Amino acid sequence: MKLIQHAACFLLIAGFSVSGISQEIDRPIQTLTLQQAIERALANYPAHQIQRYAIEQALGQKTTAGLLPNPVLSYYREDLKFGGLKGGEEIFSAALPLNFLWNRWSQVNAANAQIEAENISLANVQRLIKFEAQKAFVECYYATQSYQAWQKAGKVFQQAATVGKIRLTDGDISGYEQQRIALEHQRYQKATIEAQAEFTNSRRRLAFFLDPAQSEVRFEPIDEFQLSTAEINLEKLLAQAKQNRPDLQAARATLRSRQAALSTARWQQLPMTSVSGGYKKQVDGFKGAVIQVNLGFPLFDRNQGEVRSARAFLEQQIWAADLLENQVALEVRQAYDRYRSYREQVNQVLQANSQTPEQVLQIAQFSYAEGEMSLVELLDGVRAYSEAFQTRYDLLLKYQLSIFELEKAAATSTADF
Repeated sequence: MKLIQHAACFLLIAGFSVSGISQEIDRPIQTLTLQQAIERALANYPAHQIQRYAIEQALGQKTTAGLLPNPVLSYYREDLKFGGLKGGEEIFSAALPLNFLWNRWSQVNAANAQIEAENISLANVQRLIKFEAQKAFVECYYATQSYQAWQKAGKVFQQAATVGKIRLTDGDISGYEQQRIALEHQRYQKATIEAQAEFTNSRRRLAFFLDPAQSEVRFEPIDEFQLSTAEINLEKLLAQAKQNRPDLQAARATLRSRQAALSTARWQQLPMTSVSGGYKKQVDGFKGAVIQVNLGFPLFDRNQGEVRSARAFLEQQIWAADLLENQVALEVRQAYDRYRSYREQVNQVLQANSQTPEQVLQIAQFSYAEGEMSLVELLDGVRAYSEAFQTRYDLLLKYQLSIFELEKAAATSTADF
């Protein structure tokens, strides 16, 4: 009869505890899927708009490069007198620089390449925002799961302490055992508080990436992860990365811009040239058209400094593009190795038919409440539960992150393989 009373008491407490967990957890207000998180981050995160202004700057530079030079209008007048005689003349003229005829095309080419680089950089910003949103989402999801799991573990000792008082009164357990339960309860309360802090911080990080102006908005991430364990070909992945990585494409476009800038600097070594034409009228009645050609003589300044600087910028970009290409290959290989490692572990977990951590915890709860399990066995059961869910959530979190990192490194969805 005592065992029945203990079990009934335990079930009553457990029922209230389960309902209490959902009330105590500060659940986010809005449910959120992974795709919704990505869409909101791409729409609201400022890095996207910042890069758009960089594109606007490049467009402004192209407009300047493509403009024709302004003509220079001149008016010249002479009024001369000598010994009662008068002399003088008036000249109206318009001058136009001619260097744009050979400078303009290279300047426009450089500006076009820079616009291309900035547009591609926008795609790269979107790639990075997408990864950060995915990372924040999955971290928030598993932080929520971990917080709930720690609460369940703490509730076991809270329930055991309540049942233990009845069993202590009946003489079924010692006072030491009751004190030991209370101390263990405190330890799990501390772990729960730490899990709550991580849960709150992860939720804020997620809200920040979705909209920095509303980082206190609360969300409840919904599990929409695809636990794909398909084999991926590394060589194909490397080829896709070299073709699709926006930062690598932007580096190549910048290289073309630097090549055009060097061409511009070389053309600017030609002397300044201008032509002017106008109308001249003298006081003696002579009048007619006038024309003037100005040709600079490059005796000292032959634009040597700009040519040298442009050549150095070009060589710098060549090295940077080569380095980035090697770095991309390294990132892909590292991400691929992490993905394969975690994929093997996840496969083992999915294929295993062992009990879930929740089942282990339930067995420990009921067995101790009915007197079929000692305190040591209860402690071992709860510890096994806490270690199991920590291992499971950590593995799933790292596996999901390895998928996102692989997609970021290759700029390709794993669904395409």
